[in-house]
Amino acid sequence: MDKSAATNLIQTAYEAGCPEEQVRQFLSSGYVALPHLWKFHAAARQVDERVYGIREIMLDGTRGSAKSHAIIAQVGLDDCQRVPGLKYLFLRLTQKAAGQSFGDLVARVLHGVKHTQNTEQVTFANGSRIVIGGFKDDNDVTKYQGIEYDGLVLEEATHISGDKYERLLGSVRTSKSNWVPRVYLSSNPGGLGHLFFRQRFVDPEKNRTQTFTRRYFSSYLDNPFIDDGYKRYLEGLTGDLARAWRDGDWDIFEGQAFGAFREALHVVQPFEIPAHWTRWRGIDWGNAAPFCCLWGAHDPDTGRVVVYREIYKTGLSDVQQARQIADMTPQAERVGMTFADPSMWAKDTKDSVVTSTQMVYAQNGLMLTKADNDRLSGKRKVDRMLANLPDGRPGLLIFCNCVNLVRTLPQLIYDKTRIEDVDTTGEDHAYDALRYLLTTVRLVTEPMMRQKQNTNPWMEMKL
Repeated sequence: MDKSAATNLIQTAYEAGCPEEQVRQFLSSGYVALPHLWKFHAAARQVDERVYGIREIMLDGTRGSAKSHAIIAQVGLDDCQRVPGLKYLFLRLTQKAAGQSFGDLVARVLHGVKHTQNTEQVTFANGSRIVIGGFKDDNDVTKYQGIEYDGLVLEEATHISGDKYERLLGSVRTSKSNWVPRVYLSSNPGGLGHLFFRQRFVDPEKNRTQTFTRRYFSSYLDNPFIDDGYKRYLEGLTGDLARAWRDGDWDIFEGQAFGAFREALHVVQPFEIPAHWTRWRGIDWGNAAPFCCLWGAHDPDTGRVVVYREIYKTGLSDVQQARQIADMTPQAERVGMTFADPSMWAKDTKDSVVTSTQMVYAQNGLMLTKADNDRLSGKRKVDRMLANLPDGRPGLLIFCNCVNLVRTLPQLIYDKTRIEDVDTTGEDHAYDALRYLLTTVRLVTEPMMRQKQNTNPWMEMKL
């Protein structure tokens, strides 16, 4: 490296916030971080300064972006060198994959420091070590619970659920006064934990609400050392896989049920809805799980549906649900119908009085109509409404204040056994309310747009 290049590298590291001692340690060990990764290394040192409150740092983005390379450099060349006796856990999807991946990384990254290595761990001269672990499925991570680790490296983080990740965090603790426990994660979009990790890392970074987490995006385009063949492979990908692996797009991933959803297209700022538009509601019942009510409006000229309001809460009784819906519906709004989850008509016997949720709603002034509960039909309706109408805009628009529908709809995945349906183990409450809302909606074709619409608005929406 010539003097000019070294000067530029050091300047980039300092501007990112890396202390001089950290940069010198990296360079003396033969490691030169890619320019976009210095901020990650700086954040790792900020964990030591407890005032920041940082505990978990994720490198995510595209494949081939040197995420793992940077994380192992941080652990092996910096953390484990400056604090004797550290014990890190390096965890990946399978033990075999973890060992192979780690072995390759050790050869490339840790060659500049003294260490010994076997299939289970790497040990440094000062007693610090990195233990290699793996898991074959989500339940397998329980074997690491209860063991104390000063730090955790979780590769391909979205392969485990949020619940298992939080259980793993219970093992990240220390008795060392000169050390702050921490977690470094690498991830691509998709997988079992996609929604959890998006909410924990991606959304807070996007919304500038980060507290104990930090997230840094990394692209293969920023990696000049990427293999040409692998680069061509990434650039040859198409469809959802391309957006997940090549673009690192958290709005889409392999297996996504609603791949047509685009926040930039389907989510809009609230606007005044014309008085002549038909308004109605859709309800998915819940108590321990969220109950959701969506308000929709129908544009008779285009056939477009706008979802403009939502309630999304747990722990509300039937009476509380009905009253909150009424309270959130201004008297000036003429809401025509409320399509509801058919399970709300199920009978419940309390004190020898036969009641149902539908009856309780009615007693509180809210009349319900049974929604179409055909799951495959509902899935197809949502798909059709996400597509563009003849005027070039989507058939479904969602106000940005409907935060839970916007948050959960793009995260739903297909059912593995009933591949045309949505997996019901996901957070599908707002989606269910949406498909109930669309019970009588039909798309407007170009010939229909040219017809004069003189019929009852509810007949116009009939499928």
